[in-house]
Amino acid sequence: MRRLAKLAKSGAMRMLTSYVFGFVSQGLYFVITARTLGAKEFGLFAGAIALVAVLASLVGLGGGNVLVLKAARDPSLLRIQFGTSVVYILATAVPLSLVAIAVGWFSGPDFLAVLLPLVVSEIFTLRLFDLAQQIFQAREELGRTSACGILAGALRLTIAAVYYLIASSPSASQWSFCYAATTIATAGVVVGWAVIRAGKPVFEWASIRSTWRTGVFFSLGTASRTLYMDADKFLLTSYGLYSASGAFSATTKITTMAFAPIQAIVYSLNTRLFRAGHMGARRSWSVIQWPLGFVLLYGILCACVLAFASPLVPIILGTSYSETSGFLGLIAPIIALNGVHYLLGDALMGLGKQAARSLVQFGVACAAILMNLILIPLIGPISAVFSALTCSLVLALAMTIMFFQAYKSDRSPRHLATKVKDGFSSHA
Repeated sequence: MRRLAKLAKSGAMRMLTSYVFGFVSQGLYFVITARTLGAKEFGLFAGAIALVAVLASLVGLGGGNVLVLKAARDPSLLRIQFGTSVVYILATAVPLSLVAIAVGWFSGPDFLAVLLPLVVSEIFTLRLFDLAQQIFQAREELGRTSACGILAGALRLTIAAVYYLIASSPSASQWSFCYAATTIATAGVVVGWAVIRAGKPVFEWASIRSTWRTGVFFSLGTASRTLYMDADKFLLTSYGLYSASGAFSATTKITTMAFAPIQAIVYSLNTRLFRAGHMGARRSWSVIQWPLGFVLLYGILCACVLAFASPLVPIILGTSYSETSGFLGLIAPIIALNGVHYLLGDALMGLGKQAARSLVQFGVACAAILMNLILIPLIGPISAVFSALTCSLVLALAMTIMFFQAYKSDRSPRHLATKVKDGFSSHA
């Protein structure tokens, strides 16, 4: 209990508060948009946003993650890494936007109409929003990080409610425009706030030239995670299974909201894990062992609740989401599995093993796409559930094995010298 209290004081509770608010606002936003659009139009929107999410994860070459890593250890590097991250975003957003538009063009005019506003908001603007949040995270201003999420959720919920009230014939293309406008407005406020707090970005050629290699592996890891989480929605849409895509998107949205407390804890521990990783895997283990216990217990509890409550989904969202009940009961264990691989994966990142982590994630993402390409024509939308569960299980096992291999091999003198001190402070 003392350790959990210490964790709360260190920032996790503030992040958890934000995610609780986010859970409520996202839940209301999701119910409103899902009911307004219906499964078919919601599936079309979900397919478009899944495509841009995959490409947007490559924008910036992981510069924001490198910023957190370096500024956590040396705060004087914050503005330099800020400038470097902006350059990376500008350099990568345009070509990836063109790729998205090309895919949208071949996917048909209806899909392209939904896609175009999202290209602007998600591939460029949202990356700047994320960077601003990472600046606050690197400064350990988790209250401000939380405020950014609260602002985004509140504004999106407000726009969704207004759209629900005034839309006479709701469509995915109309909602895409409203969604994009909301993202752009929120990002403008948050980026301005980050500049006021941290100062203007400093552009230094040496940093731009030297940090991209580290950032690429961060970006690869993020892109891989987005691939195995979102690519199935785009693939369902590309096969013309719009209603199934909507139903499965509703399923993943529910599990994502349920995952919010775990994500809050993992996010709040990032800076500590970067510092602890400097002292070895055993020090990292002292940071994550109690959160890991919470992740497992919470994940098991959530799986039971979601499986029990799954028949209520069509009542809340509408009869067009009847498939969601079956999907949700099957996919519920994914919360605990994702919690394990997120937490242990971030611990590996702090140990400087981001390259190995990213390569494993990339391999799993490729396998997920291959499974869906083969299985969707054979067994239908249920293949997306099978793929998601398989990927999460493999990642949880892989991250566990990799971390404890590092733990077993950690016999460094630095660790032995700090063991007594760390043990005392962890009980303080």
